[in-house]
Amino acid sequence: MDLEEEALQMHLLREYSQPVAGIQILYKLLMESLRVNDLRSFKNLLGQTSKKQQSIVNVNYVYPNRSEETLLDVACKSGRTEFVELLLENGANPNRVNEAHNRSPIHFAVENGHVTTLKVLLSNRMINPNIEAAQQTALHIAVKKNHLECAELLLEHGASPNIPNNKGLTALHLAAMKGQIDMVNIIQQKSKQSLDLDSYKDYNGQTTREVLKKKLPNVILPPARTRDLSVHNLRYFLNANDEMNFLRCLEKFNNDSLINDINDLLEMAAEHNFYKIVKELLDRTHGNTRDLSKAAIIAVQQANCDILRELLKHDSELANELIIDACLELGMPEKQRSDVTDRLKCLKLILDQDNVDVRCTDNKGNTPLHYAARAGSREAVSLLLEKGSYIGHMNKFNVPPIADIPLNTLVEYFDDCLQTRKERTNEYTIEFNYRCLMPHDTSHMRDRNAKNSYVSPKYCEMDTLRYMSENSALKYLLKHPLLSSFLHLKWYRIRHLFYLNFAFYVIFYILLNTYILRMTYGITSNQTDTKVNESNDKELKYIAYPGWQRNDLLWVMTFVALFFLAIREIIQLVSSPCYYISSLENWLEMILIILGSCLLNGAGPEVGAVAILVSAWEVVILIGQYPRMSTGIQMFKTVSWNFMRFLFLYAFLILAFALAFFTLFKDGGDENFPDPGHSLFKTIIMLTGEFDANDIPFMSHPVLSRFVFVLFVFLIAIVLFNLLNGLAVSDTADILGKAELIGLISRIRLISYIENVTTGTPFLCKSRFLSGISSYACNPLGFLVKRIFLFPNYLKDGKLVVKSHDNFEVCCPGNCYGKCLSPNVSNMDSPILRIDSYVVKKAKEILLRKKQISENEKVFAVLEQMAEKLATIESTLNTVKCAMDNNNLNMEIQDPVQESM
Repeated sequence: MDLEEEALQMHLLREYSQPVAGIQILYKLLMESLRVNDLRSFKNLLGQTSKKQQSIVNVNYVYPNRSEETLLDVACKSGRTEFVELLLENGANPNRVNEAHNRSPIHFAVENGHVTTLKVLLSNRMINPNIEAAQQTALHIAVKKNHLECAELLLEHGASPNIPNNKGLTALHLAAMKGQIDMVNIIQQKSKQSLDLDSYKDYNGQTTREVLKKKLPNVILPPARTRDLSVHNLRYFLNANDEMNFLRCLEKFNNDSLINDINDLLEMAAEHNFYKIVKELLDRTHGNTRDLSKAAIIAVQQANCDILRELLKHDSELANELIIDACLELGMPEKQRSDVTDRLKCLKLILDQDNVDVRCTDNKGNTPLHYAARAGSREAVSLLLEKGSYIGHMNKFNVPPIADIPLNTLVEYFDDCLQTRKERTNEYTIEFNYRCLMPHDTSHMRDRNAKNSYVSPKYCEMDTLRYMSENSALKYLLKHPLLSSFLHLKWYRIRHLFYLNFAFYVIFYILLNTYILRMTYGITSNQTDTKVNESNDKELKYIAYPGWQRNDLLWVMTFVALFFLAIREIIQLVSSPCYYISSLENWLEMILIILGSCLLNGAGPEVGAVAILVSAWEVVILIGQYPRMSTGIQMFKTVSWNFMRFLFLYAFLILAFALAFFTLFKDGGDENFPDPGHSLFKTIIMLTGEFDANDIPFMSHPVLSRFVFVLFVFLIAIVLFNLLNGLAVSDTADILGKAELIGLISRIRLISYIENVTTGTPFLCKSRFLSGISSYACNPLGFLVKRIFLFPNYLKDGKLVVKSHDNFEVCCPGNCYGKCLSPNVSNMDSPILRIDSYVVKKAKEILLRKKQISENEKVFAVLEQMAEKLATIESTLNTVKCAMDNNNLNMEIQDPVQESM
């Protein structure tokens, strides 16, 4: 690397010394210097970082890729000895195991035959020459690769040839099987431990001594000796599935000698489903282990409930780490049809632990409910929902758990969320449990709100219902009392905002239209005066719009209303630009603001006419947002859209008739068909039945023109128009049949939009220079969050109780007989909140049906007991009958014998 590149690197080092992105650049520069073997740049970078930024740069940094390599891993793998030495001097860990490759630095060096690199590693006082990766030491790799020099170095630095691998083979056994006489001699000569030739057997049942005698008979072997106690013996028995000998060998160990290897032994025992070994190990160490999570994950994967129960007894906090794995295992293709019951038992054990978090997420944003729903396990879904899982949490792919939950499961759970309570005589209450609709981030909102500070929630409460309303299979569940009552509560929270907005717009609409009509009247009067005075064209244009002036009270009032409308739109745009731009209603309002500004600045009647239409359409949209009016407006929209879509298919036919009329009647002197444009306009008017047949000049082409006209009347005016009428009737009937659902969907859209605008990400919050400004200042509508949201201030525990005996008043579960809740929690003197009587009626029907089902189940249980008793009585009677028949038969036989005697 030349001086310019080195100077550039040092400049980057100084420039990005503090931010996280700068640290990532340093790591990339270090790796690049290592790969190109640029020791000077590497040393400069590492020297600068080690001197100035010891607390920031980590020399053991694991690069985020599939290989999970460190700088030391790459240096050992490629044989960069000088880099290895430099890294070790700066504190690199030589004993870190790369789980992606199942190799440590010493394994990498031996595998590639880098002798000098291995020397540097072994010279480090922290190195463990017997470190195992996937139950394989570096000496095993040296034997496999037949690297004699590496094996000699390892043995000289204390490597043990008596450690078995995952197949129960020691390094000496492996060399004997391969017939490596030189390797066997090196192990015998250089080993600092006495060789164990008789403890371990291979898959053929042969010991190391037997293999040496068979493969290398000329090798002089040491005499047989007794086996030394070692943890490797325990691992050998585990790999051999020998539970009995493991427990016998374990009795010879004291508890302190197992502490360092207890985790590995537990993991191996869990993998082999040895419950007795796991229990004995935990009892011997009294649960004093560093980490039980890997063993617990293996127990979950093996669906071993007994082992999992023992591990959870010693560390109940493992439940939060295991719950996602337990749900993930339910959906494994090769495991769906096997031991499903055991996997559900494992999930139940995890959920039974205290303070288990069923709302935790993985790196993809999936919750346990996501995986349980995808696995199609209704039992698991029900268990998670009962524990308070949120059905609307969006993962990184914007898919909620409810998308995969079966409808029957959802309906049953929603029914279970309705419960009756009779705590006092003649008092009947219904409890609504909304825990499944509570977003994930409500707990920290409660803490912040307790300090009277604003915090914008990450999730909106209407996300779940909005998703359901857009899903053709799920939207019918919105009529369930649990969801419709939740919508009723949300509507009560925002209805004042709706009424205020509607009242303001109606005032603006009246002022704007009054101003337009007044100015139009002024234009008409001035035009009449101009004609009387017989002025020229220029004078007419000059005085045509004197009435559009700014000197009256109406202009001022209209300007003020337009100004406040613009302020309202600007606030919404700043609060949530994305949601604002995606709304068609907002685009109409922006157009209306522009048209209003033009009118106030002297625009003509054409602009006024467009403004009247746009403002009226906006009124229609606002009326349609009111739940009781939404059905009629939706009917109008649906019929209009279907009409346009249906007419589009026949647009070419209508155009053909228009051109045909122009061709036939253009020379007849009729003013309706002078050119194709007027002909098309007249043809469209004729669709409504206004033919004016007496004025059509049929004389130019008497036969053909009449035939074409009759054909138009038959195909277009009769057939097509009646098809459109039938379509309208069908759409109307369909919408009226879904009136309740349409009203709910309309309410969801309105509330969802208000929530999204209130909690959206504003422009100001994206500026790093304004990071010190409070959230309230960044979001001008932030003060409405506490007013709009039900969780956690209004529904602290996600439950609500309705007094069906007291005009459906609403109160908290813990305060049913105290003061009832009002729509505004902070103002207890406001009117009492009441749930819609229709919703309560449907809830009662569900509760009555559940009661009948439970009573029917009791009846069936009693009938089954009676059937069992009758079967027992019948069996007893048959036995008695057989006995009596036998007695009668014996008496009949005895009587003739006695007579003969």
